[in-house]
Amino acid sequence: MNILPRRTFLRIPSKKLNVLSRFFGSRKKQRCFIDKGQEIPLNEEEKQQLVQLLKQKARELGMGPVTITSAEPSQRFSSFLKWIDEGRHGEMHFLAREDRLERRRDLQKILPGVQSIIVCSLFFWPGKRGFTAIREDPSRGDISCYAWGRDYHDIFGDKLRELADFALHKAGGQGKWYVDTGALMERDLGERSGLGFIGKNTMLIHPRLGSGFFLGEILTTLSLPVDSPPKKMVGCGKCKRCQVACPTGALDEDYRMDARKCISYLTIEFKGSIPVDLRPLMRNKIYGCDICQQVCPWNKFDWQEMIGKSPLFGSPDSEVTTPKLIELIQMSEEDFRKRFEKTAIQRIGRSRLLRNVAVALGNSGDITVLPILKNLLDSIQDSLVAEHLKWAIEQLENSSENNCNIESLTRSDG
Repeated sequence: MNILPRRTFLRIPSKKLNVLSRFFGSRKKQRCFIDKGQEIPLNEEEKQQLVQLLKQKARELGMGPVTITSAEPSQRFSSFLKWIDEGRHGEMHFLAREDRLERRRDLQKILPGVQSIIVCSLFFWPGKRGFTAIREDPSRGDISCYAWGRDYHDIFGDKLRELADFALHKAGGQGKWYVDTGALMERDLGERSGLGFIGKNTMLIHPRLGSGFFLGEILTTLSLPVDSPPKKMVGCGKCKRCQVACPTGALDEDYRMDARKCISYLTIEFKGSIPVDLRPLMRNKIYGCDICQQVCPWNKFDWQEMIGKSPLFGSPDSEVTTPKLIELIQMSEEDFRKRFEKTAIQRIGRSRLLRNVAVALGNSGDITVLPILKNLLDSIQDSLVAEHLKWAIEQLENSSENNCNIESLTRSDG
């Protein structure tokens, strides 16, 4: 066990600490904030023209449909609070922070003077033929299709920055953009602007293009014409395929999810020991889960000009989409950095990924990996990974013992 030397931390006076916080906080803000000065007065026709130019620019940037809504409070906020009060957010404590709740409640707290929100989409879904049979191979780890390439926060963030600069360069004013990080009711924003409807799997679903897209938002002080949902929006109807297919029962109520049971939450957001009763249900999922989207009828299509390909990532190699578990479990910290640099997977770190891989190996039924797992257990210093490795070994040994008993019974019957 490595013993780190004790460090003496510099005590910083509170006044200086506040100055440093403001400095670094302002730098963080500047990464998603733009100020083009005084707004240029526009009449209604000019605003409509600006919106059309903005949507055309979004298409040029490779985005999907873009819609616009007002900055009025979300009608779903009370439901979100109830979800938090019931503890369904699990250990995502940042969702329940009072300052973040205040920002969700009042978007003026995010950008003073905000009047409009530009809701943007970026598609990653590979279509129904983009998922190959290799994903079912228990010796390989299944990675959610949204993480088959460079981190989407970076890809989409660059596009939103360019789109915000384009709009505000023409009309002045201020803007702030987010990719899956802001304290926003973003699916509600998408629904009320007509981008889609919220389904029973809690995803925002476009009625022609499904749910396989990222959401990004540009908040702006510009007053822009808003889009509205159609008078009669389609929906899920009586369909419950996502709820039936979810292996852990996370979609236990219509239009509500218990994150504590969701495989995406367990493999990504959750930092601790995965509940033992849920481990066998995770199968070979090591980062995220696509099940509720794969079974959804709204996603049963292929892109016409790129069948079987992701609009964002193309056709990645199987070592990206479904890497070999036995190789992953033996990764060093340096191996992990090299393999997952600049991807969404990098942010969960080696420890959590190996935890997930250990669970998948325990579910694989492959007893040939036992010697390697036992050697790793003897040498590993990460207690989180060690606990899940021990479980995997026990699962495989029990599986081997059961197989031997079955073979013995078969021989005696013969």
